[in-house]
Amino acid sequence: MLNNMNKPENAATWSKERFDAELEKGYNDMLNGRVTPLDDVYAELSKAISEIKNGAKAADAEKFIKGLMNS
Repeated sequence: MLNNMNKPENAATWSKERFDAELEKGYNDMLNGRVTPLDDVYAELSKAISEIKNGAKAADAEKFIKGLMNS
């Protein structure tokens, strides 16, 4: 989950109600087929790591990973 500044949030700071709502949202996504297969996630992360090792700019890598989080 990203905050309004596009930075990852610390779920440990959420209220119980917010935490429960986020879990429910994820559960409903799963039930409705809004999921990414593990093989796809692994392939995309492997690609990102390879690009970083081959000299991709950190900003490009960060943009790529944020894109994964928003899909």
